[in-house]
Amino acid sequence: MQSEITTIGAPVMLIGLLVGFFLCFYGYVIKSLLIRLRSVISGSIVFLFIALMSYGRESFMRVLQDANPLGALWKVLFNPSDYRGVLLYLVSFAAGGLVLFLLARKNHKAIELIVALFTAFSMSLIIFFLLLSFLPLTPSFIVTAVALVVILALSIAHFESYMALESAIAGSLMVAWLLSRFWYLQFWLFFALWAVFAFLGILNQMHMMTKRKEVTHA
Repeated sequence: MQSEITTIGAPVMLIGLLVGFFLCFYGYVIKSLLIRLRSVISGSIVFLFIALMSYGRESFMRVLQDANPLGALWKVLFNPSDYRGVLLYLVSFAAGGLVLFLLARKNHKAIELIVALFTAFSMSLIIFFLLLSFLPLTPSFIVTAVALVVILALSIAHFESYMALESAIAGSLMVAWLLSRFWYLQFWLFFALWAVFAFLGILNQMHMMTKRKEVTHA
């Protein structure tokens, strides 16, 4: 029996692990790149979600009940018998990324708030689908709702610290999910892996931030 990851291929998993570990421990090093990248990804994910809820709501609701939600979502997005839907999703994904990329280049309080909202919502959607691979719908939704509030508050109040936290959490989630899918680990093991990597990544990136501030003020 093959896991989801071995079906995709070992090179994809290896690249995913390398990217995940780098984001987890050294994401703050490429902060300026991550800001632009997360703006594009946030806009793409939110616009794609809007397209799904407006055009393919019934299919999306079935995805939430599937045992493999990520695989089911992929089949909905690239359904060969629904070319109109595939085109709509691709256009929405591209348009969302372009809009947020352009907005993120402007220095305005209202625009910064919009970007923060998109970022928090997109990150919550990612967390929701990762959790949905291990937990039932209701607990996944509750944890995601709490995460949404925390992410939004941090991104508005302490942006620099939030960027370090976000990259550490995102990288550790990627690593934990890939390892859990590969070895069919239970949720508590997935959570333990994520918690350990996230904690170490946050400590390392906060240390990097402190050292950079000391050098700046020296």
